Amino acid sequence: MPKPFTTIVPPSFKAASETYQYAPAVRIGDQILISGIVGADAEGRLPPDFRGQAENVFTTLEAILKEAGATLDDVASLHSYHVGDLHSQLRELVGIKAKRIRPPHPAWTGVGVTQLGVPGALLEISAVAVARDHDVDT
Repeated sequence: MPKPFTTIVPPSFKAASETYQYAPAVRIGDQILISGIVGADAEGRLPPDFRGQAENVFTTLEAILKEAGATLDDVASLHSYHVGDLHSQLRELVGIKAKRIRPPHPAWTGVGVTQLGVPGALLEISAVAVARDHDVDT
């Protein structure tokens, strides 16, 4: 029996997807559920600073959404997980989000944690988007 969702695996995620047995995103009808994204760049390097990691997270999120036929404007919900000074990171993330996601703003939950799955990661974001184009072949 086929699964009730389609996986979204951009080419740059194929190896990680197979190694860690996960889909960067899945699509269920018009909903796109995006797995947690850490702030590594396209070459897998993790900047030492929060701002660099946050910028990379949104660049990766954009790439995954594009593969799914959506944009950052389609994001309905964000969950951010922070290692370090939660309050200063939340303030900084608000500014970064404001440059990438236009109003109306999505739902957002920010949580402080002790560690993430990637050593040195200070931020991980997962998201839910609502696709506008129902005919995208994923």
